[in-house]
Order: sequence, then structure tokens, then C-alpha cells
Amino acid sequence: MDLAANWRKLRAREAGRRGYFWLTPGLYALYRGIRDYGVAKLKGRILDAGAGCGAWAPILRERGDVVAVDLSRQGRPDVAADLKNLPYPDGTFDAVFCSQVLEHEPEPAALLAELYRVIKVGGALVLTAPHLSRFHDAPQDYFRFTASGLRSLAEGVGFATEEVRPCGGFLSFLGHNLNVLGLALTAPVPVIGRLAVAAAKLKSPLWAALDRAFDRGGLFALNWMLLARKR
Repeated sequence: MDLAANWRKLRAREAGRRGYFWLTPGLYALYRGIRDYGVAKLKGRILDAGAGCGAWAPILRERGDVVAVDLSRQGRPDVAADLKNLPYPDGTFDAVFCSQVLEHEPEPAALLAELYRVIKVGGALVLTAPHLSRFHDAPQDYFRFTASGLRSLAEGVGFATEEVRPCGGFLSFLGHNLNVLGLALTAPVPVIGRLAVAAAKLKSPLWAALDRAFDRGGLFALNWMLLARKR
């Protein structure tokens, strides 16, 4: 059984649906963080950099005109392009959203420099990256990031950091991997797979709530979210 393939198929099927971010505590914690603190920074013409399967599209479209860019055409982006070589003039976008992409880029500083180039002066960057994570989306999985690491990378290419926040903690990390394993095992079984998805969506908010109660400082941060602006 190919668990990784099963999980990818399940994510692709659920992406864009209302309950997608309820699949695991890790996804839910990320969704809560971006919903509560990140999306308010986004407006106007927004670049969804590394859009993947398009999971964030419904949320981003509420904030402005979204252009989805990804190297792969699998998620049907508006433009298929390398994020280090975007086909746009300087200062094209009012804001850039880039979630869970940086760990899959062997040159993260070069990617951030290109994002900086295409944002207008004063425009916002909402960036998330993992601190705790299993090896995933092999073989393009290169890095994990601390809050200080993200801040250093962003400021190194010119961004002014406004805030760095944890999204989820150790309990969300544990629950995320348990859910991924359970869902990957049951996904090929029609009825059992659907029941497993429903059960997972009920549990995820609880795991994430426990993290918010016991680890507000991000000692065991699952992901970090960086909010910054172009100087």
C-alpha cells in the first residue's frame, strides 16, 4: 500500500471544500492562524505563490483578485512557473501569500528575493513554513524553519518583519500525523474511508484548542507564520 499516494489523492479530493482544513489538527491550526491574523493583511491583487492543489483559493478570493502560481500544473494554477523566476514586472502585486512552500525550495533566499521584487512598496507578505514535520512530498523536502530563521531570511532580502506567530504545537503535530496515517490507510475503502474523514474532522479542532491553551509561546511550534511588508 502506498500511503503517501493515498494521502495525496485524499488531499486533492478535499482541497477547496469547506472542511478541508479540518482533516488534521495541523491543517486546522494553520487555517486558524491565517484566518485570524494573516488574511487581514491581504488585499488588492494577491499572488498565491506555490498554490499547490488550491486549498487556500476560497479564502484568498474573499480578499481580492488572486493569481495562483505553481511549478506544477497538477492543481491547475493560473500560471505554471518557477517561483524564483516569475513572469511579472517589479511591483505587480499588492500582496503575496506563500504557505508551506519554502521547505520545498533548495534556495529559499532566492525565492523570497523574487517575491520581494514582485510586491509593491508597502505591500504585505504572509508566509508560513514548518518547524515540526515529517519528511513529505519527497524528494523535494529540504528545510525546517525557526521563527528567527524566517525573520532572518525575509529581512535579508529587504522585508520589514511585523510579526512572527506560531500556528499549532506538539499536540497538533502528533494529531496531524495520526490522522494522516489513519486516513491514508482507510482512504481506498469507500465507506470506511468516508467515516474516517468525518471522524478526523470532528477531532481536529480539539487538538488545536489544547495546543492554544498549553503552549501559547510556541515552544513546540508546529508551523510559524511571518507577516512582513516591502520597505
